[in-house]
Amino acid sequence: MNTHKRPLMKHFSAVLRKRALATTEVTEAINPQILKFFTRKDLIQIIADKHGGTIPKEYNLVEMENQELLGIIGDDMYIISYMTQQWSQEQQDVVTEVKAKKEVIKSPKTEKKK
Repeated sequence: MNTHKRPLMKHFSAVLRKRALATTEVTEAINPQILKFFTRKDLIQIIADKHGGTIPKEYNLVEMENQELLGIIGDDMYIISYMTQQWSQEQQDVVTEVKAKKEVIKSPKTEKKK
């Protein structure tokens, strides 16, 4: 997902800019070009997040195409929310890893006294 971070941020900034400049509520369909950045698993997770962690029974996701999954998502804001959570978690993982490495370096080696 890191290789797609920059183009996704550009897409998200365009979406947010359009919404910020709009005088009325913007309800555009999600650009289908965004599908190239997401796996089917990602799309299903976004749908689950949208519905409080579960998939509503009326959706038969097995038979749906990715384009149809976008229709269920319905709004770029759900995708933006999902990705910002993913990026935030990645950043937290990196910080935790760096702190752990620093602790290993800082911890003095115990010397045996004779």
